[in-house]
Amino acid sequence: AQQEVERCWEEMAQLGKEATEIARQCALLCCVRRQLGHFAALHEGAVGSARIVSRTPPLPLVLTWLGEGGFDEIYAMNLATGGGATLLQQLLDCCRSSAQDKRFGSPGNGTAKSLTAQVSLLRDFEDISSDRENFTLGTHGLLYCLPIEGGPPAYRLYLPEVALKVAGGRTTKRGTQLVLQALADWKGGRDIAEESTDEEDEEDSEESYEDDDEASFPSNSVLYRFEAVSSGCPVANLPTMKTRNISREHLQQALVAQNRVADAIADGPRRGAQFAELTSVTVAGSATEKKEAGRESVRAFIVPTTGAYTGAQVSFVEGLDEARPEGLKQVRRIFVLASVWDCFIDGCGLPERRCAWYNRFPLDLVVLERLRGSRAFCELTVEQDMRERAIEVLLPIVGQCLDEGQEFTLVPVLVGGVMRDKASRYAELLAPYLADPANLFVVAGDMNDFSPSLNGFRVNGNGNRTGRVGVQRWLQEVPALMGVRGRVRPLCDAMELFLEVATQSAEREQLSLVRCW
Repeated sequence: AQQEVERCWEEMAQLGKEATEIARQCALLCCVRRQLGHFAALHEGAVGSARIVSRTPPLPLVLTWLGEGGFDEIYAMNLATGGGATLLQQLLDCCRSSAQDKRFGSPGNGTAKSLTAQVSLLRDFEDISSDRENFTLGTHGLLYCLPIEGGPPAYRLYLPEVALKVAGGRTTKRGTQLVLQALADWKGGRDIAEESTDEEDEEDSEESYEDDDEASFPSNSVLYRFEAVSSGCPVANLPTMKTRNISREHLQQALVAQNRVADAIADGPRRGAQFAELTSVTVAGSATEKKEAGRESVRAFIVPTTGAYTGAQVSFVEGLDEARPEGLKQVRRIFVLASVWDCFIDGCGLPERRCAWYNRFPLDLVVLERLRGSRAFCELTVEQDMRERAIEVLLPIVGQCLDEGQEFTLVPVLVGGVMRDKASRYAELLAPYLADPANLFVVAGDMNDFSPSLNGFRVNGNGNRTGRVGVQRWLQEVPALMGVRGRVRPLCDAMELFLEVATQSAEREQLSLVRCW
C-alpha cells in the first residue's frame, strides 16, 4: 500500500502542478459540491477550472470542514484511502461521506457560509511501530491501525494539526507522550480522530513527566507517521448563488386547492387516466442490447398541469408502486416542461444564472448554460420565477420519480408563447437529451383532454404517419386526437412542444406514448 501511494504521487508530479495547488482545487470542489450539488462539482472537476483533479491518480486524503475557530470548531472530518479511479472520484465519494457525518453536529444557518473546506493530501507513510516516538509534532501526522477480533481493523488518524492539539501545543517529549497515550487508550470506536486535550493534560507541567511513563500498545497494532500537504477554500469564495423557493402565498393557495379537490373527490371518483408514459423499446445491437431487446424503458411522464394543487403526487406514487417502469435507475437528470400560468414569456424561459437550486433540487448548471448559449431562451430572474407556479406545482411529483437517495439535477423549462417556427428550434435543442436514457422528462399535460386513440400511439410508426414529422405534423394530428380539429391555435403548449421534441429524437422509431393510470 505504501508503494502504491508513492507511485501515485510520482504520477501526480508528472502533471506539472504543485501538490498545494491540487489540494486547493480539491477544496474548491468540496465547496462546489456542498453549495451546488454533486453534478456541478463533477463537471467543474472534469472539464472546468479544476479539471487537473480528474487527471490526478487517487491519493489518500482527509476532508475537514472547519468553522471560524479552525481546528477548535470542526464540523466534519473524513478519510478517503482508495476505491476511486481518479482523485476526483475519490474526493466526491469523500464529500458524500462527509455530508452524512453527524459526529460533530451541524453548522447553523448563519454559520454555513463561514465554513472552510480543508483538504489534506497524505504522503511519505513510514511504519514506526518499533520506534513510536519517531515523529515530529507539527510536521508529521499519525495513522494507528488496531486489529479487532472477529472484524476488520480499526484506524485512527491524527492530522499534524490534530496531533499538535492533542499534545496541548507542546512540541516536547511530554507532548509526544500525550499523543501516544491518547492512541493507546483508544479501543477502536472511530476511524478518524478529532480529539481535544483534557484540562488535566493542559495543566500537566514538564516537571511532572517521568521518562518511564510510556504508553502501552497491543503487540499486533501498527503505527505509521506521514506528512500532509493541505490547502483550504472558504465557502464564501464561491459566487453568490440563489435558491428559488416557494412563497408562503403559493403554499397557502395550494392547500386551499387541495381541500377543494378533496371535497370534489368525496362526491364522486375522478374519471380517466391522469398520467402517461413515453417509453422506448430497446433494439438489439450490441451483446448487452440483445439481452435487453424488446424491453421498454420510460423516457418521460406526462402529468396533470395542476400538479400538487389537485394532489396529483399521491396518485402518481400509487401508480409507480403498482408497476415501477424500467429505466429509472439510470436517470441522472430530470427536465421539467410546463406551460406558464402567471406570466407571459415570448418562447421558452430558463432560470437565470444566479439560480442554483429549485427548492431542494439542484439545477444542472452545465446543461442550462448550454441551452442559454443557443440564444433561443429568455431568462427569468429568481424573483420573477417565484411568481410563476407552473413548475413549482410539479416538484412534489418530480421528487417521487426516482428512488430515495438517487441523485439527480433539474432542468426547468417554462413554455410561453411558442409559435410554429420557434417550436422546431426548441425541439431541435431538446431532442438529443430525450434520446439519452440518463435523462427523464416530466411534462405538464392533461391526459383527459386526449382521445382514447392516443393510448399506444407510436411517435413515428407505420402507415400514413411515417415521414410526417415536425410542428406541422402535430398541428394536423394532435387536434384530431384531442377532438378539436376546428379550433387549433398557432401556439404550442408544453405537451405539444414535447411531442414535437419526440418526433425529432434520434430514437423516434422506438418511442410510443402509453396512457397509464
